[in-house]
Amino acid sequence: MKIKFLIICILLTSNFIFSQERETRAVWVTTNFKLDWPPNTKDELKQKQKLKEIFEDLSKKHFNTVYFQVRSNGTVLYNSDIEPFSPYITGVVGGKPNYDPLQYAIDLGREYDLEVHAWINMIRCYSGADDSFLKHPKHVRNAHPDWTVRVMDENGKLSYWLNPGYYKAQDYLVDLMVELTNKYDVDGIHLDFFRYPGNDFDDDKYFKNYGFKTSIDDWRRNNLTTILRKFKERAKPLNKFLKVGATPIGIRKNLEGAVGWEGYSSVYQDTETWLQEELVDYLTPQIYWDFENNPRFDVLAKDWVGKSNNKLIVLGLAAYKEDIKIELNKMIDFSREINSAGISFFRYANIASVESKYFDNLSLPPDMIWKSNYSNPNFGEIHSNFETDLNDEITIVWNDQNSIKNNFYRKYLLLNETKPLKLLGLDQNYIKLRFGNPSKLMYEYNIGKIDRLWNVSSISNTMPISVPFLVELKNSGFVSSSPILYKENEEQIYLAITSNSTQKAIIDFITIENIGNQNYYDLNVGLNIIPIKENLRIIKKLRITYSESNKQEEINLF
Repeated sequence: MKIKFLIICILLTSNFIFSQERETRAVWVTTNFKLDWPPNTKDELKQKQKLKEIFEDLSKKHFNTVYFQVRSNGTVLYNSDIEPFSPYITGVVGGKPNYDPLQYAIDLGREYDLEVHAWINMIRCYSGADDSFLKHPKHVRNAHPDWTVRVMDENGKLSYWLNPGYYKAQDYLVDLMVELTNKYDVDGIHLDFFRYPGNDFDDDKYFKNYGFKTSIDDWRRNNLTTILRKFKERAKPLNKFLKVGATPIGIRKNLEGAVGWEGYSSVYQDTETWLQEELVDYLTPQIYWDFENNPRFDVLAKDWVGKSNNKLIVLGLAAYKEDIKIELNKMIDFSREINSAGISFFRYANIASVESKYFDNLSLPPDMIWKSNYSNPNFGEIHSNFETDLNDEITIVWNDQNSIKNNFYRKYLLLNETKPLKLLGLDQNYIKLRFGNPSKLMYEYNIGKIDRLWNVSSISNTMPISVPFLVELKNSGFVSSSPILYKENEEQIYLAITSNSTQKAIIDFITIENIGNQNYYDLNVGLNIIPIKENLRIIKKLRITYSESNKQEEINLF
């Protein structure tokens, strides 16, 4: 016989608090020189399939953000009236394919619940040895030769850079960003090479004309900042959800234990001003070093987070370095310890073959409270009910009376005791859950609705659902051979452990931040009921070690 329960769940307009479940988990997908994508083929079906595989892989590994490179060497991977198409798709500079790579990436992001930020190489407009880029008449060096500066590095490698001190070059870059923002519904714009190549830059003529009695260092810093100011002015009416970010070099200013090439004085990145004026919503500094050697990762990470001005600092990690790769998990833990907004791996190929060992649960991108005034939806009631289909299966059904589908809303969200479990499509109104190996007697579920900025500003009343066969076992007096958590009421949770001997149980309560709290309990022969005092909303798992056998068992709460 099916047992049916009916619950009326009212969505409340309020900011729902997650238990530390929000962080950026990003990766750079590099298209320059076809390093990550596209594959070395002109077959467009194979190109699209490979990108789909990348997004699917990242989704399975619980990433939530992709920095997808769309501009390099003065060419782009989207339909632009300003710059020529990249040759990496068709083999020819300016050759347009039969599909739009950026739009395809955006569509994949929606399908696999990944934010897509259009990654743009800004000031540098050419590097490498392929001079076919420079032969195209629409390449900026040919279209506007007086806007670019030729740079030869100490190794004899040639590059061209736009001159940020010339207002027409500034407007050119702003036009590019505005065009992209106007044509594409991207989640964010991610600015790379948003800097000077160094102190030795041939811009004296422009400094004399436009320096206005300031120092050349301050003038150069202000040139970059001015580009951001111009973009903010023009982009805000186009996409109120757009997240603007940049990836500065790893050392903001030299510190004890972290000395090297400075963003502020060497390449003129005034990141403090960018954050203070809300010209960027986040920064992803390239902190590509370890914990032990100068410049030290921990010193730099703390400095960036300390100067965040309440914006998001996502720590860029050098997954391509073998000595860094072995410390990546430690760096992720450290990023949470110092309350950074998350991490980003450079680059996809360096984690593609890695099994999913970095993230073992769903996480939503962090809130941007300075944008949240855009997210004040008016909801009515959501009518929800659940049915017990089998002894280990239930169906949750909901009816959203405000089921408007537009780009303001992103997903429904299934939660268990405020922890996000699964993102659900807006065209979905039910989900089947199967308790294959439950660790608790009762679960508490909610259905939330996610807006474009990942705010769960409305959340249903709680649906307490008991695992059917565990209820029967408990009522029948059956003793489980594995530890089980069960809730007697709203305030009391118990751990049931069956022991074959008198011994001690050492229980480690491990939080989401991987901080452990250890308690000892005396076990008797038979069933032991242990009251749990810890706040399980912040606990990721319980690890139980038995003193007699040293056997360990774990209860995962996700």
